[in-house]
Amino acid sequence: MFAIAAIVAPRRAVSAQSSSSSQRGQPKTPFAVADLAKLRWLEGSWAGAATDETPVYARYHFVNDSTIEISYYRDSTFSQESGNGRVYLTVGRIYHTFGSGRWGATNVDSSGAFFIPQVNAHNTFAWSYQSPDEWTLTQRAGLSGRERVTVYKMRRVKR
Repeated sequence: MFAIAAIVAPRRAVSAQSSSSSQRGQPKTPFAVADLAKLRWLEGSWAGAATDETPVYARYHFVNDSTIEISYYRDSTFSQESGNGRVYLTVGRIYHTFGSGRWGATNVDSSGAFFIPQVNAHNTFAWSYQSPDEWTLTQRAGLSGRERVTVYKMRRVKR
């Protein structure tokens, strides 16, 4: 259940150890509608692959200038929905949610975004634009000093 960021990031982000609502510091970077618009390249359906990981499938849709709805799927036909998330702008901040987890953006520009954990999450993740049909999701997770880095290559699914 990835919030392929939000595809995979949130998938592993919420663990049994995160059952308490640990509020983290708010990102300090102020954002505007124009900043969220820099992520328009995410609009569409995506399939992601990473070494030794289950493939991920997600669809991103801008519902307005301040909200991106994300649907996650179990299959390559996008017929078995497994969860939902969203990226949204509010009061000068950009957040990503998936389940009970919330991440805050510290950087958003035309080349991608970086999110840090805030509530019920322990991982960071970054979206990095490569081309109109490809981007990467890099997730860093780890408790007790053991960091695990997973990189998903996301490819546009033509539908």
